[in-house]
Amino acid sequence: MPKKHILITAATAMELDFLFARSVEKEGLRVIENKTTQFTLLVSGIGSALTAFSIGKILQHHTFGAAYQLGIAGSFKDDLLVGSVVKVSCDIFADLCLSDNGKPIHEASFSDFRTPPFTEGKLIPDSALYKNTDLPEASAITVNSVTATAEKRTFWQQRYNPGIETMEGAAFYYACMKENIPSVQIRAVSNFVGQSNTKKWNISLAMQNLIDFANNNLLK
Repeated sequence: MPKKHILITAATAMELDFLFARSVEKEGLRVIENKTTQFTLLVSGIGSALTAFSIGKILQHHTFGAAYQLGIAGSFKDDLLVGSVVKVSCDIFADLCLSDNGKPIHEASFSDFRTPPFTEGKLIPDSALYKNTDLPEASAITVNSVTATAEKRTFWQQRYNPGIETMEGAAFYYACMKENIPSVQIRAVSNFVGQSNTKKWNISLAMQNLIDFANNNLLK
């Protein structure tokens, strides 16, 4: 029986270091193999532009039956605590707007963000891979700069009522959904949105919980 091929991607090497340590090079890629599956590792780069390019490029040359995006995120919800690990139920390019007041681009006459894979501007995974990933759900917004003020946090809450904030998630979902690849974005909360002092973030806890989930669920 042919092996399954699964893509695991993250924005930074830090978020994949625990897997790189177990990988080998194969045809110019870093991979982890077991009897049934080959996992290909990809550091996409920070932000939507780098992520879209990196994933689009690898999908031109390799075929995957599924894709996971791992990473850390900021929480908008008081009950979505630092260290929580979630799967992202929907994502949106939040700051791709028509004006300074943040009017979403999908509300314009352009069809790009109102036709599949978008649903009223949102990217909503609907695959068995997503449904079978045993984690609590959280909606997300993807932005080009980390929200660092209470005022901006309130703005996004009023606009989208998101659970978390990332800088790459919507680009990941868009690329995978355009190619009909089952995908799921998995994020561990490192901070509350609006905390400009990164010393208050707990990246180590978020990463440890993300690592624990991946080791216990993805690589079996």
